[in-house]
Amino acid sequence: MTALTQLIIDDDEMWLGDLPQYQSSAVTSLLSTGLGYEEAASAWMSGSTASNTAPFGTGLGFKLFFDSFLDELHDFLCIGRNYEQERNQLLSGFKPGQAGMAAYIAAAIAPQLDAAPSFLAPAVALLLCAIGKLSLGAWCRMQSERRNQNPTESSTAPDGAPGGE
Repeated sequence: MTALTQLIIDDDEMWLGDLPQYQSSAVTSLLSTGLGYEEAASAWMSGSTASNTAPFGTGLGFKLFFDSFLDELHDFLCIGRNYEQERNQLLSGFKPGQAGMAAYIAAAIAPQLDAAPSFLAPAVALLLCAIGKLSLGAWCRMQSERRNQNPTESSTAPDGAPGGE
């Protein structure tokens, strides 16, 4: 088990409780509609506040942005590509269950997406909830498979497991 895997615990209240109240309330509302964590993250990033509202995004353009977000999170958590320094800082500066990890990860990937870390943090927290339920290795493999369906992506570890350490 990698050190990064040990940092991601199965504690929804910790991940979501670390968000500012206005974000935490909105995310809890999304989850209460029956959305899964990834669906709620997608809804957050599209501007939806419930599963039956239209997103503010531009259809396919939004999906491309969300896929790019997933790619960057996958790179950060699973591969380490372009994030070696940030991963090392995370590993040396955080303990399992410590507040601030979602915000740190959001701040690390935000420049690659030209997005504000405060906008990304709820989506990161939601996906960390999902990863806590699955395991980091399983999430990394799922994301590797998703990315391998797109032949322009070539940044996965051989087995899709957390790597780059």
